[in-house]
Amino acid sequence: MSIRPIGSIERRLTISYVLALTLVALLTIISHFVLMRVLATQNGFATVISISERQPMLSQRIASLAAQYAAGDLAARGLLDQAIDQFDQQHSALLHGDATFGLMAPRATDLRAVFFSGPDPVNSMVGRYVADARRVAALSPSDPALKPVLARIFAAADGPLLQGLGEVVQAHQQRSDRELAELARIQDATLLVVLLTLLIEALAIFRPLVRQVSRYARQLLVLATRDPLTGALNRRSFMDKGAQAVTQARNAGEPLSVVMIDADHFKRINDTYQHAGGDAVLQALVATLKREVRGGDPVGRLGGEEFAILLPRTGLASAQQMAERVRAAIAAMRVESAGAAIPVTVSIGLAVLAQGDAGMDALLARADQALYSAKHLGRNRVEVMV
Repeated sequence: MSIRPIGSIERRLTISYVLALTLVALLTIISHFVLMRVLATQNGFATVISISERQPMLSQRIASLAAQYAAGDLAARGLLDQAIDQFDQQHSALLHGDATFGLMAPRATDLRAVFFSGPDPVNSMVGRYVADARRVAALSPSDPALKPVLARIFAAADGPLLQGLGEVVQAHQQRSDRELAELARIQDATLLVVLLTLLIEALAIFRPLVRQVSRYARQLLVLATRDPLTGALNRRSFMDKGAQAVTQARNAGEPLSVVMIDADHFKRINDTYQHAGGDAVLQALVATLKREVRGGDPVGRLGGEEFAILLPRTGLASAQQMAERVRAAIAAMRVESAGAAIPVTVSIGLAVLAQGDAGMDALLARADQALYSAKHLGRNRVEVMV
């Protein structure tokens, strides 16, 4: 088993994360600007609507102050001039824009049409109204020319001018509602794109990355715990499992057996059939062990041609039966290498966890003594260390 170089993995992970974060950041910036535009538009329309709503009230105030002035209230003249100037300035701001009010000239056709369309456009009515109001302010209250001018002001203030100014307010309100609704749709669309992007990143970037990292982790775990030639547990991993098994057996009061296996005359096999033949024997031996033992019983390679099996919850009699079955199965194996059949037998030592065993090392040492006895007594046999 092989895995990609760590540098390659880091580069792929870094590029993927940077790409994903860049997309999220970009969409967040876009969403921010859309929100800022919505707020600015709301503020702008609020100002426009506020000014346009004041215009009808100012027109009525102008008419009222003009009447007071014509009645001889000279103090009303200053207030009349102020009201006229404010009315005229705000009308100009609504029509042409004014930085003082933070207004831009209306670009929408429907807004400009309110000021300039119809047989008597609002802009013309406002112009005449302002001119008449200034004429009143310029005349003396006793001047006979004041009366017809004042009559025109009252007629305009009570009729078409007031209606026209109301239409301006309504047009700005409708335009505000339409543009804010459009911006709200843009913001909703941006949010949807952000959510879809996150979903796509999760499915197309992060999910494959997690799977890849998990696969690398599994591969590294195998490399760290398994013998690369046979797939059996390596010595360290086997001893760790053995230590756990000893603790569990003593806590539960259950038996624990260990079987040690050594291929007979393995040096002769290597010398005769070369290392390829020896490797084939070891691989076939482990494959047979895994077939013969229970699914959860650990099989480990302790070194060279030496292997071991942990048998939790297994007493001496059952362990002996299993060991004999393994010995017979290995002797019956047919191993071939380079067209040659290689005969294989094994010697097996067996030990059961005893009260005096300090731990896994002591138990394995007694199984090793039994294995030595099997070798000494002629090989291809099972011996027990009680």
